[in-house]
Amino acid sequence: MLVAFISALSACSSPSEKLLEQFTEYRVEHGLDLYRQTVPQDGESSLVAVYETVDDLFGIMEFDGKENNYQEVEKKQKVTTAVLTGDGKTTLAILHPDQKMGNVKVNADGQSEEFALDSQEPITVHTLKDSYDDVKIEVFDEQGNLIEQDE
Repeated sequence: MLVAFISALSACSSPSEKLLEQFTEYRVEHGLDLYRQTVPQDGESSLVAVYETVDDLFGIMEFDGKENNYQEVEKKQKVTTAVLTGDGKTTLAILHPDQKMGNVKVNADGQSEEFALDSQEPITVHTLKDSYDDVKIEVFDEQGNLIEQDE
């Protein structure tokens, strides 16, 4: 009877709940240490997660359960950035464990944007309005000194 009840509950799960379950299985299977993830709302077919791998890579993923779009990069000493382009937008993940204040300047295909680092977390996630192929990121400390530049 308990098995039938659990089966009935999983059959009633919403698509977003099923996606979260799939991602949890994927994360455990691949040994990902999760920094942050979005929670898909009804009608959304993917979630975005920022993580670290067992090989000490920093990654960002758009997980849809099938054709997962991701980028993984080697961690740097001060600031590590990963850029994920897809689904009509560009998402930046910036790992800055020792840098609590400062700002980021992004130059993407000739468009400029600036935003502050998340001072409450060791990671800042920011989504640009469009999808860009050429993204240059500069991270500055609170005094305005350049501490990292990625192209």
